[in-house]
Amino acid sequence: MKTAKDIMSKNLVTLSPEETIQKVTHTMEKYDVKEIPLIDDKKKLVGMVTYYDILDFVRADPNEKISNLKFMPPTVEKDTPIDDVASLMLQTAVEAIPVIDGNSVLGIISDYDLLTAFKNDPKLKSLKVRDVMEDEVNLLTADDTISGARRIMRFKNWDRLPVVDGNGKNLGLVISYDIIKKFLSKPKERMGWGPKGGGNKENPFSMPIKSIMRKQLPDIYFDDSLTDAIKKLLDKKLKGVQILDKDKKVIGMLFRRNVLDRVVEKKFKDGVWLTFSGFPLKLETVDSLKSYLSSNIKRIQRLVPELASINVHIKKLHGATEDKWNYEIDVSLTKLNGQREIVTNQNVQYGYNLMYTLDEALDRLAKLLERKYKKRGGKQYYAKR
Repeated sequence: MKTAKDIMSKNLVTLSPEETIQKVTHTMEKYDVKEIPLIDDKKKLVGMVTYYDILDFVRADPNEKISNLKFMPPTVEKDTPIDDVASLMLQTAVEAIPVIDGNSVLGIISDYDLLTAFKNDPKLKSLKVRDVMEDEVNLLTADDTISGARRIMRFKNWDRLPVVDGNGKNLGLVISYDIIKKFLSKPKERMGWGPKGGGNKENPFSMPIKSIMRKQLPDIYFDDSLTDAIKKLLDKKLKGVQILDKDKKVIGMLFRRNVLDRVVEKKFKDGVWLTFSGFPLKLETVDSLKSYLSSNIKRIQRLVPELASINVHIKKLHGATEDKWNYEIDVSLTKLNGQREIVTNQNVQYGYNLMYTLDEALDRLAKLLERKYKKRGGKQYYAKR
């Protein structure tokens, strides 16, 4: 069995957490990477940033420090079997995992690396695309706005969405990274952030997605062999592509993770992953929080058995005083299939003490799920936004 060290990318691209959002975006484009580990001056891993994180904050100042967007990713050691690496990636809904030795980062494993390693797995040979594809898809039209596409991407945790004509036939894909480049490739003052009355300014949010839509993509049909589809994904370095019926209508999406899920075919370990983004936390603080919050985490897991991770975004409020909150905390959930779910529009908690405020946020979330559970006659329930 291959291990992490056999498939990891050793040409590691890293940055300091003190770099700007614009620097990170340009680095991603230059080296064709979508996830970048952040290393401190002692060469220690202190977090990671992905293009998903930048998409969430694409309205932010491009000169803002990336430390405000980082999160602490799961990690593996160099001798970890690749089956376990794939299981961890699917369970935590990340698309790249750093490989570490002590405090040092040796390399990184992406979903592309895993798919390459598993592409000839015997379990895949008899399968068709329809056996593993996502068949619940949000379809966009060429005149839909970038803002609308971005909103769907964030809440489904998908980095791309298919674009169709009035008959549902394939036109192309809109990809989150292209949205990021549209915003951050130009000086801030040219992007509509300037003061009112400053003249006509381009507003990318209101632009139709046809302005950034990708058209030259391989056609993959629902009855194609899965191995042929995998080859096309790898050759074009695509994370996902739309799936067509015989009339070239879009009926699904195929992502790398769909294939990995079929290969691994393991039950995930008991427990869920607790992820943090926004305000940076020390590793020892994260460990303490997980222990302190374990009771509410178990409550939520019982109500949502398909839960993979609880995602906590922490914002440190500026100018905090005795009559002002110190922290703003927002919580979302990620299911085992990688789909992100927002439980309520109002699940934002404010407080003075970080640990107490986190506990209150999870308690509030658990109570909301329990109310939904009772209303639905005892069925587990997710409320979507």
